[in-house]
Amino acid sequence: MNKRRDFTLRNYIFLLSVSFIVSCSDAAQELESFSEPGEEAVVQEISLRDNNTPTVDIDRYVLVNRPSADRAHDAAEILQVKRKWPLAMQSQRVADFDSILASDFTFFGEGRLLNRAAYIKDRTTASEWKITHVKYDNLTLQFFGDVAVLSYRNRVNNAHATTKAVETEFIDWVDIYRKEKGRWMICGAHVVEFRMQPESAQASYLNTSLADSKRAGIE
Repeated sequence: MNKRRDFTLRNYIFLLSVSFIVSCSDAAQELESFSEPGEEAVVQEISLRDNNTPTVDIDRYVLVNRPSADRAHDAAEILQVKRKWPLAMQSQRVADFDSILASDFTFFGEGRLLNRAAYIKDRTTASEWKITHVKYDNLTLQFFGDVAVLSYRNRVNNAHATTKAVETEFIDWVDIYRKEKGRWMICGAHVVEFRMQPESAQASYLNTSLADSKRAGIE
């Protein structure tokens, strides 16, 4: 995808997320005053040195922020929470989800809107399909006062425990983060686009994915 079109699309996604951001937090005033007079947002690409989780690959992201605000520590914490999400999907432990999902967390995807309790129950229910690897691409993190928006694409590899069949999910996401009891937590996740690819089609996809920067990862 053309980089200019890709960045424009991300800005459009951010605008679509504004109504949800306001519902998660009292962020309306922060949104109005995001940029100081004469101060423009700075776009910075950041490589992650601690990309050492074997089943979760997040190697870089783009931080959008105003120059007068130092959000490096906040951004690092949010990326750690992001990394813990697929690990919780793999462990299927309620405690792992409790540590990253805000009390008013909501999930919209797969044609469903789930509250926190329903989402955790759904993700901790036994399944024959297991997540084997998650790859994240095109992560963009932007702060709006006390709220952060993370958009990204991911590729999730799943394997069937009995048949050994393999499927890959390609998903575009927008996540909303805010602090709760002093820690950054996920208060919302929206699926923007989703498609599934069976094992038989993966070889063809992989041959073209490097050329056109197609999507990758999970939540």
